[in-house]
Amino acid sequence: MTAFRNLAQADHCLTIKQADTNSWWILRTDLPSHGRRSSIPRVVFFGTSEEQAKAWLASRTEPYFLQQ
Repeated sequence: MTAFRNLAQADHCLTIKQADTNSWWILRTDLPSHGRRSSIPRVVFFGTSEEQAKAWLASRTEPYFLQQ
């Protein structure tokens, strides 16, 4: 048995943002291979509540970083 694991590396960062009273966005910022974030995030999810946004995050299977 080995002590090393083959862990998947996250290639993007997700941010939850409340844009208005009933408007929750999830923004994706790509992480290039050299470790610096891109300067322009893009919206990947629109929801009407924080619960919807968190449920969408819970359904993701790929690795990501969450910035709050």
